[in-house]
Amino acid sequence: MKKIIITIKNCTDCPYYGHTGAFTKGGAKPCCDNNETVKLKGFDCFDRIIPYKVIECLGRITRIPKKIPKWCPL
Repeated sequence: MKKIIITIKNCTDCPYYGHTGAFTKGGAKPCCDNNETVKLKGFDCFDRIIPYKVIECLGRITRIPKKIPKWCPL
């Protein structure tokens, strides 16, 4: 059996990276959808928001995760 290793340098590299939704007041915020995080923090995505920084360019606001949170199970 072949072993596959995936390097995750930040949350956006993670397959469990999600967001609160386009209709979130103020814009979508990054959140973690990992099953272990959901068990730990609950089903409400707003309880699983990843710390982020706001970048504004040409009137568009983008939220980018700052770093991998300590509560990340990976």
